[in-house]
Amino acid sequence: MMRLFATAGLALALTVPLAAHADEMADKVAVAKALVDKTTLKTLDMGFSGALEKTVAQMPEDKAEKVRKEARAEFDTQRQNLLDGISKEYAEKFSLADLKHLQGIYEDPIYQKYQAINADPKSEINVISQAAVTRLLNMLTLAAAGDQKPNVPNYEKQMQMPSK
Repeated sequence: MMRLFATAGLALALTVPLAAHADEMADKVAVAKALVDKTTLKTLDMGFSGALEKTVAQMPEDKAEKVRKEARAEFDTQRQNLLDGISKEYAEKFSLADLKHLQGIYEDPIYQKYQAINADPKSEINVISQAAVTRLLNMLTLAAAGDQKPNVPNYEKQMQMPSK
């Protein structure tokens, strides 16, 4: 009988830390999902929606609707995969306290203002960024076509930022 109590006590002692660890991991994943959703995926959502609408803008409406529906379905699947995968990685790499600290940063009004400025497609920040990225992508496209140094007039010239 004593042996039975000892065995049961040992089993309970070994199970409690595992359950606590599982609860903490679930909490970490939940906080990480909230972070990923309001940061990485928010940006992805906006970018994808804009790109999708640019893609279908010249299509007949019936074809555009079909493309939207199919693209949105695939996007939703990939978005969920990203949410699950990235959240799990963050939960493994950060403590619950770290994740909550990050959550506080993202909820800070100054950070939210910073993000809003960066998310505004009409902001000067985006105009500058898009000009630089376009130039870099064009350079890579030309390089991939076989030219190591693209034969573009004024290629070596410093890029001029748009004036206000």
